[in-house]
Amino acid sequence: MQIKYRMSKICALLMATMLLLGCGGRSGAAIKATSQTISFSAAPALSLNGTATVAASASSGLAVSYSSITPAVCSVHAVSGLVGALATGTCIVAADQSGNDEFAPAAQVVQNLAVAFNPNQTISFGAAPGLSVYGTATVAAAASSGLAVSYSSATPVICSVDSRGVVTDLLPGNCVIAANQAGNAGYNPAPQTTQTLAVAAWSGALTLPAAPTGVAATLGNAAGTVTVSFIGSASSGGSPVTAYTVTSVPTGISVTGAASPLNVPCAAPCSGYAFTVVASNGSGNSPPSAAADVLTNYNVTATFYEPDTQPNNSVFTGSFTVDSTTRQVLNLKGALTESMTHINDGQPMTTVALVYQLAAVSDGQGGLLVSTFALNTTDTFSEGGNAAGSQGLYYGYPSAKNPAAGGVGNSYATIYVNLANPAAAPTSAQVGKLAYGDCAPGGMMGDVCMTGYAGIGTMGGFPLAQTIAKQ
Repeated sequence: MQIKYRMSKICALLMATMLLLGCGGRSGAAIKATSQTISFSAAPALSLNGTATVAASASSGLAVSYSSITPAVCSVHAVSGLVGALATGTCIVAADQSGNDEFAPAAQVVQNLAVAFNPNQTISFGAAPGLSVYGTATVAAAASSGLAVSYSSATPVICSVDSRGVVTDLLPGNCVIAANQAGNAGYNPAPQTTQTLAVAAWSGALTLPAAPTGVAATLGNAAGTVTVSFIGSASSGGSPVTAYTVTSVPTGISVTGAASPLNVPCAAPCSGYAFTVVASNGSGNSPPSAAADVLTNYNVTATFYEPDTQPNNSVFTGSFTVDSTTRQVLNLKGALTESMTHINDGQPMTTVALVYQLAAVSDGQGGLLVSTFALNTTDTFSEGGNAAGSQGLYYGYPSAKNPAAGGVGNSYATIYVNLANPAAAPTSAQVGKLAYGDCAPGGMMGDVCMTGYAGIGTMGGFPLAQTIAKQ
């Protein structure tokens, strides 16, 4: 019995040892991963604003990943290797392979691509839209240079096209639209490109036309007028659209014409009116389009005299939109120069981008004081004894820590908009309501904010002039 017991114990020990060995229970020499290398194929040619595809492979056969070491010059898709050239210079693309249980990570390999300016350009169309008989559709073409293209109809008996790419069918058949780009000082003219839109004859009963779309209204160049543009009916209902009628909301103004745009009389500044468009054919009138407010775009420059930084002044340059229908100013944004930078060195002043319109205050006399900010808050620190007593409108005195005290510096500019006539020259009293405050970190005075108000701001700055012009 004792011998049997010992034998069974020995067998059990042997089996346990074998199991341990089979599961790596015994220490031994580590298995060394196989090394691998990466190699690139020949570098492709790459032109500014163009694309090219790089190709790298690992000796292991595992997939490589790509990245751009020069993101300001080029981008690259991590998987496909498609490179996009963003600027001239040397584009450096890296290829990596991280390895697996069998292969060790590969050493990174890079490939240099010279991004050259290519003066040649091409034009490409987007997908061809559907075009019904007597209806409209919009084509879209783009030049590789980024320059604007022009459109023309190669089949003027079949269709016409305007500068926006809006195509109007005149007869059934093949409508051929040509796109051209004439080039400029840097680019050669592009070869003409065409797109064909097949237009079938109408089948079925005649119906009313579809409502026009894309309606936009803006103050006209002639005083007391509004220019209304639109895209004609996509479906004509089977018979030609004979007229378009612009009607005001509320009613009272109406003009009929053959095509977009139409000029409508409306006493400036056309406050309270929006406009719809209706299409007419032999069967009757379409439903009205969606009403469009009267929206007009303007450029603005406000200058603040800075006696201590001459010849530099603080200047806000920007743009905004006036909604005459609702008497609002929208989307004021621009850039404020920092007059303490680049004094007498021939270089342009540093600027702060102001992109958040956060305030519009009525002056009680038909004007608005509109302010745009660098940060999405009106909380702006401004300091200086004279600024504290200013009669101008300004924000945040002294509501926030300055950058030197751990605050986040904000900046803003306030302009004056005469809603009755935004482009009218402002009075001296209206100019006196302009203001700015610049507390951007690293800008102006660093730890002290620079200001310009109706009263003297820090360093003696004050509003000097403002000009507004219709775009």
